[in-house]
Amino acid sequence: MRALVCSEYGPPESLAVGSLPEPVPDRGEVVIAVSHAGVSFVDTLMIRNLHQNKHPVPFAAGMEVAGRVTSIGGDVEDVAVGDSVAALVYDGGHAEFAKAKTREVFPLPDSVQPAIAAGMLSVYLTSYLALVQGARLTKREVLAVSGAAGGVGLAAVEIGKALGARVLAVASTQAKRNVAERRGADLTFAAEPEQLLDSLRDATGEDGTDVVFDPVAGPLYQPLFRSLGWNGRYLSIGFAGGSGPESIPRVPLNHLLVKNRSAVGFVLMYYRRFRPDLLKSAAAQLFEWCADGVIDPLVQEPRPLAQGATLMREIMDRKAVGKSVLEIC
Repeated sequence: MRALVCSEYGPPESLAVGSLPEPVPDRGEVVIAVSHAGVSFVDTLMIRNLHQNKHPVPFAAGMEVAGRVTSIGGDVEDVAVGDSVAALVYDGGHAEFAKAKTREVFPLPDSVQPAIAAGMLSVYLTSYLALVQGARLTKREVLAVSGAAGGVGLAAVEIGKALGARVLAVASTQAKRNVAERRGADLTFAAEPEQLLDSLRDATGEDGTDVVFDPVAGPLYQPLFRSLGWNGRYLSIGFAGGSGPESIPRVPLNHLLVKNRSAVGFVLMYYRRFRPDLLKSAAAQLFEWCADGVIDPLVQEPRPLAQGATLMREIMDRKAVGKSVLEIC
């Protein structure tokens, strides 16, 4: 089958369209003919062998797809050949066929386009479950979001508004801040560490922020964490601001004691492995919101498979706005 192949670990420029064996479903799995596949920051980690889950070469990256089921393995009862679905996979999404576990396969309503589903799946599931299950965000609370024009950050802006929060969006350029504002952010702020804390305090007064959703960390961690008020919750989503030892924040326990704050690490893998019930209910809610116009995922015009390396480079250089998608077939 045709795929965007990683033959050796390295930068996106080392990827090339080639051929890989077509997957065969095992028990509890299905194979999907992929029409569209999302491109994410995780893909850039996979191809450089920096992801916590290792992917032996040759392989295709890609962890979210939409398409139709072409074959099923044993003990599969709730998915049938021909079903239109979206799915999370562990790799292999940037190919004509991908294999998925049925617990991570979601019925795709006719009202949601496959390109939108493939582009929104991982980032919206991450943001929804982090805010609902991780932070227990409630109506009228104040949510601060860093990287607010990236895939996961922009999803958090929209979901925060859908949940009734006041959303403060932090992004690096005015153009990106404009995108966050158009997606519902109440206020936007420049990603300037020296000014950010004062700006957030001016906007929230003595109450401070209730929840910080932070996929960037790096130098933004300190002002974001210090903006938290009483019972504030800091959600650690990732380290787009740098993954080296000097870039990953250390949280002193005394900072948690002050004002009864908490720091919560979030990874979607927990729900994929241990709470597929919550994963499926979250996907159903998000597709319903999407169909009803409650959320409007910013998914860029799909590009052909051969441009997958270009999309990954844009993500690595923090030039991407919203979510990037490949059109496979």
